[in-house]
This record gives sequence, C-alpha cells and structure tokens, in this order.
Amino acid sequence: MLSLSLFMASLDNTILNVALPTLSRELGATMDQLQWTVDSYQVTYAGLLLVAGALADRWGRSKTFLAGALVFGLASMGAALSTTTTMLIWARAVMGIGAALLAPSTLALVSALFTTPKERTLAFALWSGANGAGGAAGPVLSGILLEHFNWSSIFWLNVPVAVAVVGVGAWVLPKRTTPGSGEPVDFLGGVGSMVCLAMVCWAVISAPGLGINSPLVIGVLMAGLGLAALFVWHESRVVAPLMRLDLFTIRQFSVAVGVAGLVTAGGAGALFVLTQHLQLILGFTPLETGLRVLPIAAAVLIGSVMAPHTIQRRGLKITVMVGLGFVTGGFTWMATTGIEDGFGYLLIGALGFGLGAGLLVPAATQAVMDSLPSDVTGVGSATNTALMQVGSALGVAVVGSILASRYRGAVTSADTWANLDLSQQNAASTSLQSAIEVASALPGQQAEQLVAAAREAFVLGMQLGLGVCAACVGVSLISVWALYPSDRFQRL
Repeated sequence: MLSLSLFMASLDNTILNVALPTLSRELGATMDQLQWTVDSYQVTYAGLLLVAGALADRWGRSKTFLAGALVFGLASMGAALSTTTTMLIWARAVMGIGAALLAPSTLALVSALFTTPKERTLAFALWSGANGAGGAAGPVLSGILLEHFNWSSIFWLNVPVAVAVVGVGAWVLPKRTTPGSGEPVDFLGGVGSMVCLAMVCWAVISAPGLGINSPLVIGVLMAGLGLAALFVWHESRVVAPLMRLDLFTIRQFSVAVGVAGLVTAGGAGALFVLTQHLQLILGFTPLETGLRVLPIAAAVLIGSVMAPHTIQRRGLKITVMVGLGFVTGGFTWMATTGIEDGFGYLLIGALGFGLGAGLLVPAATQAVMDSLPSDVTGVGSATNTALMQVGSALGVAVVGSILASRYRGAVTSADTWANLDLSQQNAASTSLQSAIEVASALPGQQAEQLVAAAREAFVLGMQLGLGVCAACVGVSLISVWALYPSDRFQRL
C-alpha cells in the first residue's frame, strides 16, 4: 500500500509529458501553459516537501500519509474534470501538495513498521523500486490511456488508487507511529520557499511571450530572488529550520546536491521537449511515444545496476564524473538532431543520458550521505530530495522557455508569416500544435509552408535548449573534477 501510493505520486511526475500535444490540441494550451501544467505540480511538491516531513514528525506519519492520499485523489478528480488549461494547472498544483505529504511519510512509515534487518532491506528495496517504476511507467501508461480514452483518463487513474489507499490505510495503519515532536513546524518558511520558486518559474516561463526586458518579468524575477534571500535569512534564525544551512558549508555535500539537482533539471527539461518532438515532428502516436521512452528508462536501470560495482572499483568521484560525461555527451548528441533525423539518431543520445544518469545519481546520493555526520543524515537526505524536485521545476521552466523563445523568433521570421492575418499570427506563435491548427484552415501550399516553418522552428528551439543542458552539465563535470578529492568523496 505504501509503495503503491509512492508509485502513484512518482507516476505523475512523468505521465503528463506524453499528453502535452493532446492538451495543446484539445484545450488550446499555449507553450507557457503546457509548461505550467507540468511545473505547477513540481513547484508545490518541491516547496512543501520539507514542511511535510516536519509535519509527519509532529502530527503523525499515518495521519500525514492519509491526508496526502486524500488530497491527491481529490485533486486528481479535479484535474480530470477540468475544462480549461487554467483549471488543470490549479488542480495539478493541489496534486503536488498531496504528493508532498505522501512521499516523506511513506518512507517514515516503512522505517517505523519494519524493524528486522531482513524486513527493512526488502521494504526499502520495494520503496525505491516503486519510486523509480512510477517515473518510468508514466509515459507508457499515458500512451496506453490516450490511445483508447481522452486525456482526462490519466488523472482518473489515480482516483480508485487513492480511494483504496485511504480506505485500507485508515484500517491497517497504526494510529500513532511516532511520539511527535515538540518543535514547531516552519510553515512560513515552507510557503515562502514555494512562492519564491513559483515566482522565478513564472518569470522564466513568461519571458518569451512578454519579452525579457518586460518590467513585469523583471519585477517578478527580482521579487522571487529577494524572497529566496529572505528565506535563507529566516532559516538561519528560526528555532526549527526546514533546511539546515550549515550543511552547505560541507563542500562535498554542496557539490553533490548541486550535481543531482542539475542532472534532474536537465532530464525533466529534455523529457518535456522530446515527448513533443516524437509526436509533432516524427509523427508517433502517444502510445508509440511512450514505448519509445522505455529504452531510456532501461538505460537508467542498467546504469543504476552498474553503479555499485563502479563505485567499489573506481570510487565515488570517478563514478560521478563518468556519469556526467555520458549525460553531457547524450545532451550534446541530442542537440544536433535535425529536422530530417529519425528516432534512431535521437535514441543514441537519449541512451547516453540514461546510462549516465543511472550511474551518477546513486553515486551522488551516496556522496551526500557520506559527507554528513550521522545525526543529520535524515535532514541531508530530505534536503537533497527537495532540491532535486526544485531542479525538475526549473528544468522544465528554463528549457521550455528557451524552446518557446527560439520557436517564436524563427517562425515569425519565415517567409510565409507575412501572409497570415493578426489572429493567425498570434495563434501560430504560441506553439507548434497551434501552428498546425492554423495551417489546416489555409490553402494547400501556404499551409505546407507554415507547417514546415513551424516544425523547423521547433527543432531549432529544441536544439538550443538541449545544448544549454549539455553546457551546464559540462560545467558541473569540471566542478567535480576540480573540487572533489582525488579518489572518492570523504567527510571534511
């Protein structure tokens, strides 16, 4: 039951990506709205994850878990019933709140309910497996559902699971699994972190449409960064901080969580654009798209299996550097994908990314834990998880914004653009799917020219976005080489 609920929360990190072209077509979602359908979930999930962990300790793990499952199920129903993109975005944000309540309480319950070494090993393995399997299964399940039902089915899927989890959990889970903490929960810090992340993401996502020099974009970005600075100040003075800032004085910890967050950001951004590329450029159905994402998940699994042996043989630093090398190479290869290149060309780079991510994430996670004193490993692990979720949110925002900006610039420069009226131009500039719909009402040759220009513009945007991912991960590779001990991560 605990693993099933975590599977459900992890599933919704990826299940929506395959449905993005469908949402654009059926709800008329623009590129920035598509980004928000993904990011609204990530922002609330990341912003409240640490609060939820503290709440589980104070209020009770079982209560927090059941509340999370209930919120997640009700919000999934709201998402399924949405008739506009705005309704869907808000429902997804509430789903993120439910997921934030679920994730830390499931791990805490596993730790409390299973006490013998054999039981704990099996329980933690199932917990980790459910977390990974949910993310891997998302695109495939999305494709299967979209093949036979409409887009709302990907959210209806959660409702019976949530009902079963709440019903069974209320019956079988212990009423009190922790004595409760006397320390106050830092709700102010949690809400503040969520709001500042949302403001930064909004500014990044809105910049292509409003203009990077827009006073509103600049103002919101500055306010978000100012709120982030205020959050750091608050956390340094509050009695029971959500985030132990002193952990970031440990060099190995800081670099390890930075690497994990950056790679997670790149992966989330890449998945956002690649699922659209497979459908809108290569012409695959949602199911075919989901199946073509599976080899990437398999590469991640292979890398994860190889990681322990590589760490033992070569040490953590070398393992992370090799993983970063594969990820950088994978992004670089995918960034060279042209309009005429098929799936096989793209797959080479995607497999490189998957293998590298599978190698480095376990190594970076172990590096985080090895760098910390034993009495703060729980806090350090929670901080690492939260920052990876922040990375996912920012990755979608940044890569999606680069894609949208490059797409608008290229498609509006096409020769056929002057032949469109103002309403057609406004629609075609928002997304490739919208341009295809505009073209369907145009004469034959003009329609072909617009679709060709829009497809080329999309690919140019994807190339630039993935190229930025490659550059950022390449910088992190140099940072690991320069800042880490020569053989393995050690405590300072």
